[in-house]
Amino acid sequence: MDNKKEVLGTVNESVKGLMDIITTKVSSGQNQGKEFLSNLSKNIKDNFFETSGRATDFINSLKKDKIRNLERLLHINKKDIIASSKKSNVYNTVVGKMVIIERDIWGEPCTVTIKDVNKVVLKCVKYFNNRPYLFPPFSEKKINGEIIFMCENEIWYKNNDEATVVIFIDDTPDILNIKLNKTKTSKKTEMLEYIEKCKMLYVEKKFNDILIVQRKLDIEDIMVIRKGYSVYKNSDKSYTILIFDEFKSIYDELILSKLPVLSEKAMALLFSTEISDYIKSKGYSFENFKQVNDFIEYWQDIGTKKICVMRVKI
Repeated sequence: MDNKKEVLGTVNESVKGLMDIITTKVSSGQNQGKEFLSNLSKNIKDNFFETSGRATDFINSLKKDKIRNLERLLHINKKDIIASSKKSNVYNTVVGKMVIIERDIWGEPCTVTIKDVNKVVLKCVKYFNNRPYLFPPFSEKKINGEIIFMCENEIWYKNNDEATVVIFIDDTPDILNIKLNKTKTSKKTEMLEYIEKCKMLYVEKKFNDILIVQRKLDIEDIMVIRKGYSVYKNSDKSYTILIFDEFKSIYDELILSKLPVLSEKAMALLFSTEISDYIKSKGYSFENFKQVNDFIEYWQDIGTKKICVMRVKI
C-alpha cells in the first residue's frame, strides 16, 4: 500500500506542477490566447498520461516481484503454472503438489492453498519489506495500526501508543496488547526491543518469574531477553547475564563490567551454554571478545605479539 501511495503522490505532484504553471502564466499577463491554452491543455494531458503510465508500470513491476518472491518461498516457479487469470495462478509441481495463489482487488497475492496427496492447507499472505510470510487465516477486524515487524510466527502492529502482537502458536493466533506510553524511548529500534521484551515475558512464563517476580527488575533495566540468555543493568552500572538451559532455567550467571560489541547472533553464540563453559575454562574475558565479519574472536598478547587464541564462526 505504501508503494501505491508513493506512486499516486507522484502523479498528483506532476499535475499540481502544471497547474502552477497555468496560474503563473495567467497572473503575469503572458497568456497569448487560445493557442497557448490549447498547447498547455495538450501538455497537461500528455504529462498526466505519461506519468500515469509510468506509475502503472511501476505498480505492475512490484506485483510481479511479490509473486516471484512468494513462488520462491513455496518452492515453485512460473514454469509450474497450469492456469492463470487476474484472480489467481494455479501451479502443479512434478512431485504432485498443487498450489493456488489468489489475488485481492489490487491484484496482489492474498491467500495460498496448498494441496498434496494427504491434505489441503490454506494460508493468508502478508508482506513486510517485500518479503512474503504465510500465516494461518485470521481476522484483523479488531486490530488497529500499521505493521511494524513480521517474522515467521508473529505480526506486530502499532497504533499511536499501543502495540498489538499477534503470535501464532500451533496455528492459533494469540493476541498481546502492549502500552507503549510506559516506555521512555522514542527511537524505533528501542521501541521494537521493548515490544520484544514484553512479548518474551508474556510467552515465556518462567522468564517472567525469574526476572520480574524473583529479581523484581523493572522492564526498563532489562536490556535483552532471548530464549538462551538475558542481559540487565545493575545499580552499580555493571551487567548481569543470565544463561538459560533448554528447560528455561538459569544455567549460569555472569557479571560483566561492560558488554562486548557484537551482533545479536554473535551475542547468542557467546552466551550459549557450550561456548560460555569453554570460555570460562580458559579464563578468557567475555568483555574482550570482538566480532570480525562472521566470526567471534578472542586475542591475547603472547610475548611481543597479539595472537588470536579463539575463533568461532557465528
